[in-house]
Amino acid sequence: MGLRPFVGTQTLSGSAQPCFGVAITAAVAPRPDPFSGNNNPASNQTQIILTVTSTLGFIPGDRVTVGPAASFIPGLATAANAAKVCNGTIKSITDATHMVIQGVQQAHASGEFCVLNEDAGSVHIRPVVTAAAVYIGNASTVSSSDPSLMDILPINAAAGTGPVYWFDATAMGLSQPYQTAQFWMVGTASDTVLARFSQI
Repeated sequence: MGLRPFVGTQTLSGSAQPCFGVAITAAVAPRPDPFSGNNNPASNQTQIILTVTSTLGFIPGDRVTVGPAASFIPGLATAANAAKVCNGTIKSITDATHMVIQGVQQAHASGEFCVLNEDAGSVHIRPVVTAAAVYIGNASTVSSSDPSLMDILPINAAAGTGPVYWFDATAMGLSQPYQTAQFWMVGTASDTVLARFSQI
């Protein structure tokens, strides 16, 4: 089983954010398949250049999900919001803020998210320096009172000190029961955490 870090130490924004994803910083629209004239599932998959806050943590061949925050609410996203999600595969990392993705079928706006959507055998999230609690859930609506809340990381006041508690979604035998896209967090802006996952 291999361990995969994501970004290293992450800084929280103060709003709900994916544990394994980044924000899109420029609108993008895929060109239509030149043969069919559209991007429906039966068409050839076109490629887009996606501009994001950082390409750290992503590698070519990774599966990603792209869409607005409202689409990442399991079982509760409206049909309209669920339809805005696209799945794709990273073909290459161009530089620190650009990656080429194949399979995205519709336009996406700045402020949406590109979330790693890989199978995982375990997920580990620990506080590095936190002035307040960090809430971890399986939806972009995660908060201290949201039904998606799965765990709470307590305050860890100083860098270099061992946290008293961290989040662990552990492996079950040789299975990979988790999807990295299902882990979201929210905490105080400028607080820091460390997230990693394992794969077989």
